[in-house]
Amino acid sequence: MKKNILRLLAALMAMTLLVATLAGCRKDQDNAYVPPEFVYVPEFTTLPDDIADIRNLSYYDGKLFFSSQIILDEETWTTETRLYSMDVDGTNFAELANYSFGLTPPNSAEGYTDIVSLTVDSSGALWITETGSFYTFDLPENFEGEDYERWEFYQDLGTLVSVRKLDNTGNELLTVDISSISTGSDYFYVSAFNIDGDGNIYIGASENIYVLNNTGNVLFKLDLGNWVDQLVRMPDDTVAFFGWMEEGYVLRKIDPAARNWGATVELPHNAYSIYQGGGDYSIIFNDNTSLFGIDANTNESIRLLNWIESNVMLEGLGNINILPDGRIMCTNQTWDRITGDYSFELIILTKTPYSDLPERIVLTFATVWLDWGLRSHIVQFNRSNPEYRIHVIDYSEFNTEDDWQVGQRRLSTDIISGKVPDILDVSSLPFKQYVARDLLEDLYPFIDSDQDFNRSDFVESAFRAAEMDGGLYRVFPSFSVNTLIGHPSVLGEGMGWNMDEFKAVLDANPQADMPLGQWFTKDNFLQTVIMLGMDEYVDWVAGEVHFDTGEFAQMLEFANRFPDEIDYGDMDFYYEMDELIATGRQIMMPMGISDFNQFQMFRAMFGGEIVFKGFPTESRNGNSLYVYAGTSITTRSPNKDAAWQFIRTTLLKDWQLANVWDFPTNKAAFDEKVHDAMSMNEDEVHMASWGRGDGIEMTSLTQDDIDQLMELIDSTSGIASQDEALMNIITESAADYFGGRGSAQDAARIIQNRATTYINEQS
Repeated sequence: MKKNILRLLAALMAMTLLVATLAGCRKDQDNAYVPPEFVYVPEFTTLPDDIADIRNLSYYDGKLFFSSQIILDEETWTTETRLYSMDVDGTNFAELANYSFGLTPPNSAEGYTDIVSLTVDSSGALWITETGSFYTFDLPENFEGEDYERWEFYQDLGTLVSVRKLDNTGNELLTVDISSISTGSDYFYVSAFNIDGDGNIYIGASENIYVLNNTGNVLFKLDLGNWVDQLVRMPDDTVAFFGWMEEGYVLRKIDPAARNWGATVELPHNAYSIYQGGGDYSIIFNDNTSLFGIDANTNESIRLLNWIESNVMLEGLGNINILPDGRIMCTNQTWDRITGDYSFELIILTKTPYSDLPERIVLTFATVWLDWGLRSHIVQFNRSNPEYRIHVIDYSEFNTEDDWQVGQRRLSTDIISGKVPDILDVSSLPFKQYVARDLLEDLYPFIDSDQDFNRSDFVESAFRAAEMDGGLYRVFPSFSVNTLIGHPSVLGEGMGWNMDEFKAVLDANPQADMPLGQWFTKDNFLQTVIMLGMDEYVDWVAGEVHFDTGEFAQMLEFANRFPDEIDYGDMDFYYEMDELIATGRQIMMPMGISDFNQFQMFRAMFGGEIVFKGFPTESRNGNSLYVYAGTSITTRSPNKDAAWQFIRTTLLKDWQLANVWDFPTNKAAFDEKVHDAMSMNEDEVHMASWGRGDGIEMTSLTQDDIDQLMELIDSTSGIASQDEALMNIITESAADYFGGRGSAQDAARIIQNRATTYINEQS
């Protein structure tokens, strides 16, 4: 091993910092954070650089065992799977020196080998499943073709599978060859493995579960008809299947005596991934926000910890276990987007009384579906800031299987009723309502007083599009631009048009029976136009609505051209987009432009030139921004300056280059991406073009290309927004018109009246 895993001094120092930063918290407002009785404090151990992955992590008597694929040659991507052990505290890290892969490939065969599972039984023996998929090339005598031409003579040699029992040094105790169960299968892949208390072997392969005795004889098989996700050992030493069945995701025991299914264990709807339980819990499960345990006696779902509260990032969280002493163990894989490097860490979380932690002030952060970049940023802030910490309230946990909007409605209701957090993620909320009610701070004064920022440090047109009445009430690290594109010879030169001009283009192109493509219905076209152009119809600051213009009624009439619904099962309805465009049946395309490479793709699709026309609006300015992680500071927060210290970090150049995929709002980060797009070297051009199914050859952008994109960004006049209640008013009244009950003008008048009442009630 190139370097020692043990960084005990660093780990102790990190532990000291983490205890400090997990901080007990002062309560400064009536609706502030109420701390729990206990919190899980993490300790991190970094694994060696040459550990490419950690799989099948298992615990026995103070030792951890796992498998990892080691990269032997990066050019050919040659790998080898090895077994490792270490103590729970990260010491005594070692490879199992006596282990060697047991499957022997056929002569001259190539292929892929792996350890797909590792389980430790009650005696401490390691059970592993090895698999190998092999092939060869039946080349003609004196073959002199290129390497890729060998694949014309490819021969599949099938899959070999074996189950092996090892001691804790890797010595083989028993081998069970189970390759026979793959006989006759077109595709055979082992995806799950476990053993029960009687030593029976359970193997999930493709769509079947095979149950074998400990000598490898097949006892019976269960046919699922779906992929076998997991085989989990239960507290009573039986094995249960977790995965998809006709009724959805289930946890169902397997009964070896009856050679059939056993009892079904009820699971909550947010049990996305489950793990073997321990102690009082039959299983544990993770919903990407918190870790829960299913009480073995009551079957009640109990939250054990919140990952953010425990300062754990979630990029590559896995291998979650409950240790016999009640501590929680997991691993995490992180990726540095700038360097491209991966690293792995072992995390041990210890249950600690909250009162034992140092005191800090808590800032509440409310959201629905927390953005991954913000999630990591919050964890980093909480790890490093000794005075403040962010407490996330993710309202998505209130959503149900039947209604995925419950959390959003509940958050909006809480805010309107006065239960206001310090920081608000407004990405999916009726943001403009909150501004009209004076619930959000203008952030321009914070930028102006920040010693590191000027307004010119940002893509000013992006922030200008987000303004309301001259104020900036949310900031965001990235954005895309919603527009309608096509060829200028068809749609006309220059951006912008109104409904009359839009209809004139349609009338001039009668062959365009699917002018915007094949996937729009009346309702989704209407909702798209309203979401992207809400500012045309609603002025929250003035408390006015404008649905009674002729423009809106014309838009309803155009929406009525689309079908009521689409039969997605009708294969005759599927067309290639480039075919529709080439034949003139489609003459424009709604699109979100989020990076520089898209420009070339769209230009090629429309024959070499494009115009960013935008959606038809009365103002002739139908290009709008879409933002993914807009954050605001509430006027009721007693810690506004602290909230700004958190938010401002997402506006820094380095943070945006490392965390955002769309256009960054930091001007220096944006300019760097422009430079990269205009100066791709030969290798970068090849990588950008490689594997594209559309056959488009990517090149560096020209200054003219950049100028056209900048004109598009500078033209944006608002941000796509949504208000569920207002959208319901619009779609309900439009449905009467679509159903032949009244004219478009009648529907527009009704919407005007109902929307006016709603806006007045909310203002």
